[in-house]
Amino acid sequence: MKKGLIIILTLIIGFGLGWWFNEMNRFAEAVVADTNNPELDLKDSIITIKKSDIEQEDFDRFFYKFMIEPDFQISRVKFPLEFVGFKDGYPGSDTDTVYFTKDKWQHNSYYLDKQSIPIIYDNYQMKLQNTNERVFVWTGVENGINVKSFFKRIDGKWYLIKVEDLST
Repeated sequence: MKKGLIIILTLIIGFGLGWWFNEMNRFAEAVVADTNNPELDLKDSIITIKKSDIEQEDFDRFFYKFMIEPDFQISRVKFPLEFVGFKDGYPGSDTDTVYFTKDKWQHNSYYLDKQSIPIIYDNYQMKLQNTNERVFVWTGVENGINVKSFFKRIDGKWYLIKVEDLST
């Protein structure tokens, strides 16, 4: 009885290993055939991820953290930061562009010290369109304030990329 069981197990293991080696051989032959086939493009075996599949950071959550955490803010500024202002600091038609480096950056808390801010939406659902650009604008009422901060979503994360201060 034991001898018969050992023979049956040996046959099952032998046939299983034979089948497995045959499948591995067929797979290897197919890989070689595919690499030698000029009609197949290398792009066929590359997995690409669409930008829409990457998790997109929410701007409101980003901006709140950007305002309150100086280290986070400096990590999300694209240096050298383009800064556009009036030439020589005097209002006129001539503007000047300078570039701030990380060591010249000062934390900006935006509207954290304010009690309220106005928000205007372009739809009744009060949701901004899902784009990769935002502009934060300080516009004064009869005081000449005109400051714009430009943000761009890069690889799913928001960054400050440019500031314009054309205040008079």
